[in-house]
Amino acid sequence: MDSSVVLAISFIFYSAGIIAFGLYSTKLRKKTTDDFVLANRELGPWASALSASASAESGWVMLGLVGEAYLYGAAAFWIVPGIAAGYIFNWFVVAERLRKATLDGQAVTLPQYIMHRFGPGSPALRNTAVIIITLAMLGYVAAQMNAAGKAFDAVFSLPYELGVLAGAVIILTYTVTGGFRAICWTDIIQASFMFVALIVMPFVVLFKLGGYSGFLSQIRLIDPETLSFTYGTVGFAMLGFVIGLLGIGLGYPGQPHILSRFMATKDAESVRKGAGIALTWMVLVYLGAVFFGLFAKAYFGVLDDPEQALPLAVGEFLPPVLGGFVIAAIVSAICSTADSQLIVVSTTISRDVIPYIRKKAGNTGLADVARVQRLDRWVLVILAIISIAFALSENRVIFTFVLYAWSALGAAFGPVVVLGLLWKKTNKAGALAGMITGAVVTVIWKNIAVLKAAVYELVPAFVLAFIAVILFSLATSKKHNLAE
Repeated sequence: MDSSVVLAISFIFYSAGIIAFGLYSTKLRKKTTDDFVLANRELGPWASALSASASAESGWVMLGLVGEAYLYGAAAFWIVPGIAAGYIFNWFVVAERLRKATLDGQAVTLPQYIMHRFGPGSPALRNTAVIIITLAMLGYVAAQMNAAGKAFDAVFSLPYELGVLAGAVIILTYTVTGGFRAICWTDIIQASFMFVALIVMPFVVLFKLGGYSGFLSQIRLIDPETLSFTYGTVGFAMLGFVIGLLGIGLGYPGQPHILSRFMATKDAESVRKGAGIALTWMVLVYLGAVFFGLFAKAYFGVLDDPEQALPLAVGEFLPPVLGGFVIAAIVSAICSTADSQLIVVSTTISRDVIPYIRKKAGNTGLADVARVQRLDRWVLVILAIISIAFALSENRVIFTFVLYAWSALGAAFGPVVVLGLLWKKTNKAGALAGMITGAVVTVIWKNIAVLKAAVYELVPAFVLAFIAVILFSLATSKKHNLAE
């Protein structure tokens, strides 16, 4: 049988399995309005840890980070401690506090938590949070569809546009039917595939290079700077480069698709156990992605698109039946993030925007559970179509696309969530100022060449938003302190 056919069959087998697993999860569906959004808050440690991790890392790690390591060499290792710090802070400081706060306030979305904590019924808080989440998340999902198009193109020679559509069909099939529970169940499998692929593939390429000595001799011929932890930068340029990579971890407390896992975890013990599982998974996966990027550069030399290094290596090194499952791992990474982000942004619209519009129109009747869940699904499908349209545009650099959205969300919501949980004086004015500052600084910094070249926009945006929350909270505390 032709190798490409075997590769396709093994991938189709995986896709069918993941869809079936997601659909099976609907058997546990509860007749509550919280079930589609947070799986009735019943996640155990493995589900919460692996689902939070898989949804956070996505095609960004499998394709984007590999591409960064391919381009910048050992300097990409600076990402690892920054991400680890983000994981540690999220799991040990944010997770349990947020779980309890959202449970007490019966909040199922991040805007609902923000309004409950800082200003119930505040249109300004709700509208600002919804706008930022919607715009950033649609770009984020588009980046995942982008990654799907690249993966299918590299492995199956499928046109980019058809690859985008194939990835979308896989995601929507189980997400629309099973909701948050189906997403978390499939994330367990997807996270496992990602883990195995990024642990095994670096060793496969290293073996093809003739071991570590073969890698060193080859990389010194191609680009000696690959072995530098600063990739040839010096002085302030080096400082900005390193701070930017370390600073990526600042985004974790502000990502709605990660925070929703904490909101859905069933108890404090599950949070405690989940922390160790998530941190172990993250360190090994990130190290595997960077090492693979380094080894692949030594083997392939110059690639037109370094973000296709992993799917190209699969076709080059692995038997088709195994290659199909590694490609499945890449698509797993994409699906595990896109599905999570779709449900976050769709429920933000269906739970925070549409009820407000209905109320303003004079409709104050309570909708039944089936009607609420049906609305959730329709909004999800519509937003998926919009994201697909974005993905079919010309901007196809996954790493850059994801980091832009990551920064906007992390800077807009991270300081607000952290200070809201840890500092009682944080109030409505501070939260509003922090969200606006984080989002606006991200956009401005990203679009001014000299600032963009100096340091990754998340770092200044997060710091300035953090300061804004504190200053505006203190300045208005004597007039009204809605936090107390």
